Amino acid sequence: MAARVSALNYAYAVGRVRALENYLIHYQIFREAVEAENARRAIELISDAGKFGEDLLQVQNPEQLDRVLLKERIALDFNLQELFLEKELYYDYLAAETPIEIKTRLETVGNDFIRNYYRLRLDLANLKLFLRCRYLQLPPDRLEKNFLPGGRLEKKLFTENYGVSFEDFYQIVRATACGEIWKVAAEFLASKDSFLALEREIENQLMTYLRQAKQITFGPEPLFAYGLARRHELKLVRIALAGKFLQLPASFLRERLSQTYV
Repeated sequence: MAARVSALNYAYAVGRVRALENYLIHYQIFREAVEAENARRAIELISDAGKFGEDLLQVQNPEQLDRVLLKERIALDFNLQELFLEKELYYDYLAAETPIEIKTRLETVGNDFIRNYYRLRLDLANLKLFLRCRYLQLPPDRLEKNFLPGGRLEKKLFTENYGVSFEDFYQIVRATACGEIWKVAAEFLASKDSFLALEREIENQLMTYLRQAKQITFGPEPLFAYGLARRHELKLVRIALAGKFLQLPASFLRERLSQTYV
């Protein structure tokens, strides 16, 4: 029988992760990058603040940017594979961005922090499904068919309130982690006919949850949180830099920036 891995066994791994966290990029840097006069200046801002090496500085277009970011993602996952002492927790980390995979792994997750993250992720996925079905005026059975069980919000909360107004639904969920997300997303959808605020606020809520790992001294939780924070950072780099290459308005890009881990 394999020896049980204790939280203290993760002392070295957490030390490594804490050092890497110092290179995570603050939200304000991304704000400055999307306001920069050109893509070259935006790249310099992000490169100086983060940990990318010379590859990022050589990027000339969105295609090259995607190659660099893919390389960074592969390196991230490889490093975490070495740091996780339990193979199943590493697989939990790999699945953490895909609600369908989360649903299949939820029953076997042994770590409370990861399990609660999974449940939050499922709730947010179902909230997104609910808003899209309502907006597109789809029949309720479309929601029931695609609903992902396992979150804290039960299916009946959505199905029994499928016909209520957006404001009334807010009153129903306002005390939950989805309450303010729904309020902001519904108002944005009504005024701008866009789901952008929903996507942004979902990312904000996930980052808020993951930041709790900063208070954990030893264990796999800081590794899990750092990995997802770095994945999120790579997405923000793509939003900012691809947007600058395409000469998209700064206001357009600002609306797409969600909060960071640091």
